[in-house]
Amino acid sequence: MRNLLVLGGFGFIGTNLLKYIDNNLLNSYNVIVFDKFSSHSKGITFECISKVYEGDFSDELIIERIFVENKIDLVLHLLSSTVPVNSRNAKYDVMTNLIPTLGLLSIMDYHHVKDIVYMSSGGAVYGDILAGKHKEDDAVYPKSSYGVVKLAVEKYLLSYSELFGFNSLILRLSNPYGPYHYNMQQGICNVALKKALMEETIQIWGTGEGRKDYIYIDDVCSIIFKLISQGVKTDVINLGNGNTLSVNEIVDGVKSFIPEIKVEHINDTLLDVTDFELDISKMINYIGDFQFTDFNTGINNTYEWIKKSI
Repeated sequence: MRNLLVLGGFGFIGTNLLKYIDNNLLNSYNVIVFDKFSSHSKGITFECISKVYEGDFSDELIIERIFVENKIDLVLHLLSSTVPVNSRNAKYDVMTNLIPTLGLLSIMDYHHVKDIVYMSSGGAVYGDILAGKHKEDDAVYPKSSYGVVKLAVEKYLLSYSELFGFNSLILRLSNPYGPYHYNMQQGICNVALKKALMEETIQIWGTGEGRKDYIYIDDVCSIIFKLISQGVKTDVINLGNGNTLSVNEIVDGVKSFIPEIKVEHINDTLLDVTDFELDISKMINYIGDFQFTDFNTGINNTYEWIKKSI
C-alpha cells in the first residue's frame, strides 16, 4: 500500500479523487490530506484518509512536519490559490503558488521523495493564440498570471527531474465538471446548472461561441490513476476529452433540464482563454482505449447531484 499525500484534498478534484480511491483503490492507497480546512466543508468523510493536516501552503513548517511524521511515497499536487479570472495580482500568485511549491520540492528532495503528479492547466498554459489541437510540445502563450505560474511550476518540475532525479508527471487538464463542485467563479457546466436551478441569470462572456474541451470528473480520476499505476514518469500530458463544446451548446444542454433559464451576455475578460482544443494522443498512448463519459450523461449526472446539494 502506497502512502499518497494529496495537496488540496478537499477541493473539487481532490474530493472526487478521494471518492474514487474509496470506491476502487482502497487497498492500494493510504491517503494523507493537506488542505486549508481540517475536514471537508460539506461534512463528507473518506475511508481512505489516515491523517489530515490543516494549514497554509506557504507555511513550510507544516509541510515539513508532514514528511517527518509520514513516509510519503507519492505527492499529488492539486493546490492553487487562484483561478484565471481572479489572478490579477501577479505577486500574490507567485507568493502563494510558485514559492510554496518550490519549498515543497526542496522538502521532498531532502526526504528522498521523488514522485510527484502536478495538476497544471491546458487552457491557461497554451493560451488561445494557436489554432488547431494543442500538442504538449507546442509553443505556449499563457494570458493570465495563473497560467504563467502554472507554466513556471512545470518548468521547475522538469528541472528537478533533470537535476535531482524527480519523477514529475505534469497533467495539463482541460475543463472538468461534475459532482462536488462548489466554486461559482469558474466551471461553466456546474455554474450554469446551479444558477438555472436557483432561477438566477447565467452570464456568458462574449458571444458564447468559443469552444473548449470539457471532461467529466469521473473520467479525470480514472485517467489519473491509470497513469499512476504505470509508475510515475517525467512527462507533460494533456488530460482532456479530445472534443470541444461551445458555451452556447452547454447552455442548450442546461435548457434540456430547465427550459426557462435567463441568459445574459457580458464582455469577455482578457484573462480567460476563449478557445482551446487538446490533442490527447499522448494520453491515449499511455492508457490505451478509453470510454469517455458522453456529455449528455455527464451533464445529467451533474444536474442530479446539484439538485440534491442545494
